[in-house]
Amino acid sequence: MISSLRSLLHLITIVLVISACIEATKIGNGYRLISVATTSDGALIGHLQVNQKNNIYGPDIPLLQLYVKHETNDRLRIHITDTQNQRWEVPYNLLPRQQPQTPTSSKQTITQPTTQSLPGNELIFTYTTNPFSFTITRKSNGQTLFNTATDKSSPYNSLVFKDQYLEISTTLPETASLYGLGENTQPHGIKLYPNDPYTLWTTDQSAINLNMDLYGSHPVYMDVRNVGGEGKAHGVLLLNSNGMDVVYRGTSLTYKVIGGVFDFYFFDGPTPLDVVDEYTQLVGRPAPMPYWSLGHR
Repeated sequence: MISSLRSLLHLITIVLVISACIEATKIGNGYRLISVATTSDGALIGHLQVNQKNNIYGPDIPLLQLYVKHETNDRLRIHITDTQNQRWEVPYNLLPRQQPQTPTSSKQTITQPTTQSLPGNELIFTYTTNPFSFTITRKSNGQTLFNTATDKSSPYNSLVFKDQYLEISTTLPETASLYGLGENTQPHGIKLYPNDPYTLWTTDQSAINLNMDLYGSHPVYMDVRNVGGEGKAHGVLLLNSNGMDVVYRGTSLTYKVIGGVFDFYFFDGPTPLDVVDEYTQLVGRPAPMPYWSLGHR
């Protein structure tokens, strides 16, 4: 009995040590912004260089291109991809949208850590050069909607961009209420709950069990907050058709994607109906049900 107990305790100790090592392992070491330029239509184009390579989940892609543009008064786009090699994206002829343009201004080389902003009508994009991170804030009340900055206490990595593994995170207030990330059979419906599994992987199966992925992948969520007694909503779409896990911890949200690019769209709302209108303006309006499908002739 004592021997069995010792063996069990020894096994538990080994598991805890392995778990601690895995938790402490950094999958990536982030990137730094080394140059910026602008396009004729007011977009920002930058280049990101990896800080320190490692081979966990494959080698880091050494040089990335950053593209930021306020496409409308209520929509901001942030696109990050490999500078040297074309990567898979949702085809532009399947989902028509603006193509990133080439810069028209001279390239500005960045040698010292700085913080700069690209303000829009309501959404403000602010970036820190080294390690690279960005925040999206609302101009009318100064509230932070999305923040990718990390520190030693963060339970997630800085920006990671490998051939078959991409990771990026945002901090969130505990009071935020998130909805979306379909299509799956979550026990709580469309409201997100901390530590529930959110995997987007189209499996084309029926909805007979909980926590199962279904026919479509909709990597978009709506964030609804109480701001001084007034409700404010915004939406976040990651336009990426690869399989992904989205880890929601209550105070942060992490995307872990197995390919493609980071192509974020931020919709400023500020009402839930506004968010839906702005989102469907980009991806397409829902089609009405055919009259015959309702039993009419």
